[in-house]
Amino acid sequence: MTTLDDTMWPEFGRRELRATGRTRESAWGASAWRLWAHAGARGLALFLGLFSLLNLVGELRSSGFDQNIWWLDLRPLPTTPSAIMLALAGALLVCWGLRPATTGWRRPTTAAVAVALGLVATANGITFYRVWEAGQIRPWLPLPLSFVLAVALLFVAWAAVRSQLAPRSRWTPLLIVGAVVLCGLLFPLAQQVFFGKTTYVRPVQVAVVFGAQVHADGHPSMSLVDRVRTAANLYKAGLAQRLLLSGAQGADEPVNETAVMRTLAVGFGVPASAIDLDPSGYNTEATVRDTVPVLRAAGYTSVAVVSDFFHLPRVKLAYQRLGYDVTTVPSQARRIPQTTQLVAREIPAFWVYYLRAVLR
Repeated sequence: MTTLDDTMWPEFGRRELRATGRTRESAWGASAWRLWAHAGARGLALFLGLFSLLNLVGELRSSGFDQNIWWLDLRPLPTTPSAIMLALAGALLVCWGLRPATTGWRRPTTAAVAVALGLVATANGITFYRVWEAGQIRPWLPLPLSFVLAVALLFVAWAAVRSQLAPRSRWTPLLIVGAVVLCGLLFPLAQQVFFGKTTYVRPVQVAVVFGAQVHADGHPSMSLVDRVRTAANLYKAGLAQRLLLSGAQGADEPVNETAVMRTLAVGFGVPASAIDLDPSGYNTEATVRDTVPVLRAAGYTSVAVVSDFFHLPRVKLAYQRLGYDVTTVPSQARRIPQTTQLVAREIPAFWVYYLRAVLR
């Protein structure tokens, strides 16, 4: 005779197997998440630590050089204490990224340093809103990059505290390298979005306008029109006393870009007497190289640069390399079909100009 237990046993067995499978699946998912989170945090720490140390190398090579403002602003702390603090923090982050300690003093110290840096970034974010309220900036996003960095640093601190729980895998080094590469791609992109799209509203003595293409039939490209219009608006608003238009004549261009730019500026209401030209600005490097002597000879101490948002981080780096701190103003640009490609091009270009500035 068949009993109830005999009838129900196969169903009970299937349920138990399914539950065991779900448990294993859940455990594997949790372990994989911990692996990815830990490796990502180590890659992030390695990137930020190396970036901080490279900036200090640049500062040692050239007095007054400070590229750490691209991620943390420690002012008004004096230069030497801030450099020491960033050197120790950078070294700890790099060490933890390469070989995290699961016991001893280094794990809690790394976490504490990441929290401290996160608090500095948070303070920078609060300053962003104060400056915005004062009308000194016009941001595209109502969120400062500093808050994003603060979250990233707190994530590193959390991962450092839980280092002893991180799973081990042969894939960990590859995941860390991938995280560093991803940070290297996202950081310049973030600078374009958060910094490049922010207008810094400051009265300046001169606004330098970067050239753009003139088509074969002689009419200006949309980018060129937008850049000159933005600069003309600065002049008419009393925010720029003069315009310095920089460009050149490309192989397919019938005239020098500066001739077209001057015609545009006059048409937008800027008197010709307030316009200077740099007709040898073949590229970003040439424009910066040519205009810095002009700016110094004229005694200009307050300078704005006008270009497309994606171009401005590289422009600022180029001027910083020659010892000029400029205010950036993104052109009131209309989107063009090449925008995505131009944004992507600026990612490696940012690092080329950054390394030139550090290793000059």
